[in-house]
Amino acid sequence: MIAFKHHRQQIAMLLAVIIAMTLLFSSIFVLTHLNHDCTGMNCVVCSELRTCIRTVHLLSQTLGSGILFIFAYNCFKNQARKYNAGILSSRLSLVGLKVRLNR
Repeated sequence: MIAFKHHRQQIAMLLAVIIAMTLLFSSIFVLTHLNHDCTGMNCVVCSELRTCIRTVHLLSQTLGSGILFIFAYNCFKNQARKYNAGILSSRLSLVGLKVRLNR
């Protein structure tokens, strides 16, 4: 079980490095080839620029959504833990509810 967990961590680290390198090299390519000599229709460099820009845009949106989801999950988990511990739960007593017993 420990070896499997270690293997999963290595795969996750490898994927993170691949995504980071893709973002880095796509951005570098766009910055270095932005002012190229365009040949007009069907320019190979323009096509690659569009592909790199789409890749950077897609990965940044995906990573942003993933980070937002992880943040929301952790906030919800912490609030649920506090509620279960009794820190956020309301006091369910007659005094806490301020109920009048006389008419």
